[in-house]
Amino acid sequence: MPSIVNMIELIQKLESPFITVHHERCILVRNRNADCLRCAEACTSGCISFDGENLSFSPDKCIGCGTCANVCPTCCLEAHHPSDEQLLSECLRSSEATGGNAVIACGELLDRAKGLYDTGKVARVECLGRVDESTLTALAAAKVERITLAHGACESCPHSTGRNVIENVLETEKNLLEAWSSPVETVLAAKLPGMVRCEKSGFDTLKRNAFRNAGKDAMRIGATALDHAITRRPSEAEQIRDAQEAHYSKVMEDGTLPHFIPDRRDRLLDSLFEIGKPEDTMVDTRLWGHVTIDADICDSCRMCAVFCPTGALGKFDDEDGFGIEHHPSDCVQCRCCATICPTGALSLSEKVFARDIAEGTSERYPMRPPAIKRGKPHSIWHIAKTLMTIGEVYER
Repeated sequence: MPSIVNMIELIQKLESPFITVHHERCILVRNRNADCLRCAEACTSGCISFDGENLSFSPDKCIGCGTCANVCPTCCLEAHHPSDEQLLSECLRSSEATGGNAVIACGELLDRAKGLYDTGKVARVECLGRVDESTLTALAAAKVERITLAHGACESCPHSTGRNVIENVLETEKNLLEAWSSPVETVLAAKLPGMVRCEKSGFDTLKRNAFRNAGKDAMRIGATALDHAITRRPSEAEQIRDAQEAHYSKVMEDGTLPHFIPDRRDRLLDSLFEIGKPEDTMVDTRLWGHVTIDADICDSCRMCAVFCPTGALGKFDDEDGFGIEHHPSDCVQCRCCATICPTGALSLSEKVFARDIAEGTSERYPMRPPAIKRGKPHSIWHIAKTLMTIGEVYER
């Protein structure tokens, strides 16, 4: 894997009007020994690829589908074609125009059906792999009756990897809506529903749509220009400076790297809260994880908390002892903790209790203070730090 500085330089190549890159969130930037390559596995165009040894980026191949942003657990990549807010707005407009059925369709299908459907009744994405659980759950919270995801000929589409992504999203969404007792029906269809066809009476619908599309194209061009001005690609000097700053970034007072919760996760939790309270059952999703730590083989290094991007794993040193506190609702299933654990004491399950997600509950794993390793580099520093930690715990 590339060094941290090289990884930052590589990933910043993706910066464009289609994608905003938050390099400090990338798992490989936070820990170069991590094994997260989800963006490369899901990329529909070959823009991001991994040949088994080298990770490479080809920005000229990007079609702006946003699938990479969908699978990124930390939202290091943020899609703008459309943005999450724009996509939700278009879906709500579709639901209103069709009487309760939000229709989302991929670009390949809509290009083949050009002139046959009412653009005001369909939300367009380049690939259905762009659609995530936060959008679908927000539609459920808005009391949409049905969500139709229409796809083209996936088997022959050059962007077919997006099909696997949307199927995983729908499986997670199904489990969430069942746990939260939402009646919304979500279906994956191979064609557009009849309710979105162009009207045949009154004003010439095809001409109306042509005028509407021309206006939208003008707005899209203007928005793209504005986005490009706002999210312009950093200069080479700026990239080197940012890479150096990230490489030498300071840790927080508790010795961990900075934490953040993706906005998309907050929106998803807010929508679930609007729907109501979940049943007391476990849900199997691609989004959350439940961590367990085997105290018998753990060496109490707490490196899992140091590198956890969201703070789902945090340190505690108080009157109750010394160890790790776990918040399943903040876990994004990046698996950085399991990868970095030197003894294999930590494991992560994709099954989490729904109420733990809704209520933000936590659990603690008490540990023994780490053993002092003598005759090693920095032994004196480690001894002093360990004694200070033990002393602070007992003083409390």
